[in-house]
Amino acid sequence: MKTSFKNLTSNLLTRKFGGTTVGVADPYVTGYHFIWFDRLPSALATYTRQGPSGLDSIGDIQKILAASCLSVTPPGGTLAKVEFTGLGGIKWAVPGNIDYGNSVSVKFLEFSKTPILDIMHSWVKMIRDYRTGVTELEDTDEGIGYSNRTYAATLFYWTTAPDAMTVEYYAAYDGVFPTKDPQDLFSSDVETIGKLDIEIEFNCDYPWHEPWVKSKIENNYIPALIASRDTVNSYSI
Repeated sequence: MKTSFKNLTSNLLTRKFGGTTVGVADPYVTGYHFIWFDRLPSALATYTRQGPSGLDSIGDIQKILAASCLSVTPPGGTLAKVEFTGLGGIKWAVPGNIDYGNSVSVKFLEFSKTPILDIMHSWVKMIRDYRTGVTELEDTDEGIGYSNRTYAATLFYWTTAPDAMTVEYYAAYDGVFPTKDPQDLFSSDVETIGKLDIEIEFNCDYPWHEPWVKSKIENNYIPALIASRDTVNSYSI
């Protein structure tokens, strides 16, 4: 197992860890991140196919969301403390409760035919139709109708070393669904020509940071990235 930090103790003075011999250590480099939406609602594709993008399969939706991801902001946790006061006002404390954030934000790059808008608008409309205020998920949908299992998904997020293979940070967020229909971002101005980034905040019921998350990423999702890399490498004109 690679342990780039094992030689840190040999260079306590300068905290310079470059080179190849003295106190060498590889820093954590950001920017190499990936996502995959697992168990997307099966009914979602019946809504997106009605939009300009015409997306009609869950597989295509998963790939577009993964390919267009620009950034991810994970939820953090705060360990609250219970504070006590002693004689003369001196203070001490013990751990109280743990409070984790219940949302994760993902920024996507929008494309022509507005696939990201179609996906998020359709997802929200499936949960609560803007015309009636109620859901259109019925008992015929997966046999259970309106349920967390029919409108929520699981989001896997991981970062890697620059090789796009060595997993460094990893998490799985369960009970995921968008909390925004981003139509308000589609404003336009004749004096402004530019790209459109769509940032969506997703609900998160459970943030998992367990070994099985890393195993699933390495076994299920990393091979697809390597296949994509090989496709690019073998391309010729």
